[in-house]
Amino acid sequence: MSNALMNLQDLRASLAAKLQEQRAALPPPTSARIRPIAKEGFKLPDESILEELEGIVVDIRYINALYVKPFKRGEIETPGCWVVSPDANNMAPDEKSTKPRAESCNGCPLNEFGSKGNGKACKNTVRLAIIPPDADEKTVPYLLDLAPTSTSPFLKLLRGLKVPIQTVVLKFSLDSKVEYVKVLTELQSPAPDSVAPFILGLIDKAQDSISRGYDFD
Repeated sequence: MSNALMNLQDLRASLAAKLQEQRAALPPPTSARIRPIAKEGFKLPDESILEELEGIVVDIRYINALYVKPFKRGEIETPGCWVVSPDANNMAPDEKSTKPRAESCNGCPLNEFGSKGNGKACKNTVRLAIIPPDADEKTVPYLLDLAPTSTSPFLKLLRGLKVPIQTVVLKFSLDSKVEYVKVLTELQSPAPDSVAPFILGLIDKAQDSISRGYDFD
């Protein structure tokens, strides 16, 4: 019996080491998503969680998405009408939308407050490509999607900035006063000079992932 237990323990140790070898052999990710979790923090791609997140935003996308069916936990649904755009004032359904509802998001009745309770039927989010303050040319930008409950603090800060957003470090935290996910945004400091030579290249590196829509062909 003891030999069987010892063999099982050895097997577990051997497989654990093999798992680490397999992870070390994986190619670097082409994108990395950060997920804010209520009452916990920001979950990174390696499953670690940070209570607060500091980073430099290298690019921004504005996303409108209208889901045809009601949300059901455990089911994955793509929106029938959607757009991913670098310009929040010039948005229209992507040509790959399966059920576009208007020619332009501006003036669409489903993109107005009151179209779903007190809110909007169309979900307006902001996607950020973020790099750590110590980034270099090998860094893969993270993606952080700000839900409608989190966009106002970020946009307020963005409107008040007197310098390009790529030249400052921001701090993201969760609002502990609410039960749902609400990301707060604060100006932390100027970006370090050491990251300046890599910013333009990292903006280019982020383009495929930050501009990805809901067409998964």
